[in-house]
Amino acid sequence: MAVVNRTLDVSEQRKTLSLTVNGSSGIVIPTGSTFLLGIVPYPSTLDAGQLVCFGQSGAPTVALHVQRFIAGTGFTTYVIATGTSNLVPAYGTSGVGISGMILPASGSTLLNLLANDVLGITFAGANSAAIFLSAHVVLKPIQDIKVHFGLTV
Repeated sequence: MAVVNRTLDVSEQRKTLSLTVNGSSGIVIPTGSTFLLGIVPYPSTLDAGQLVCFGQSGAPTVALHVQRFIAGTGFTTYVIATGTSNLVPAYGTSGVGISGMILPASGSTLLNLLANDVLGITFAGANSAAIFLSAHVVLKPIQDIKVHFGLTV
């Protein structure tokens, strides 16, 4: 069931998780680096994503993945968006500042997230590196969420 909230408009019924990795002072982000994007605060669906890269070498890609704890089984990991389809554009080289992340089609079960799922990204691509990487994903709650003093109830 969709969120029905009479006090918030559509744009306020979303939560954005962001990651910025800055390899300053000549330090680069190498192929194979994995970063935590965020912890999903409540049951939601993944609505959108964006990527941007500065000072890149090669053709870097980013894979978006979820780690989920299942009682009795432990952690399991699955990939939402593969790295090969998410080529990160270079700012200034390709003329694109931000690129949309290629996600599965709307309605895919891969987009359904549970509370406490851990979203991560893996920087990939043969012989690629970057100085700066920024990634953002937008979550859409699947129920009416109330937040009081920073706590989700």
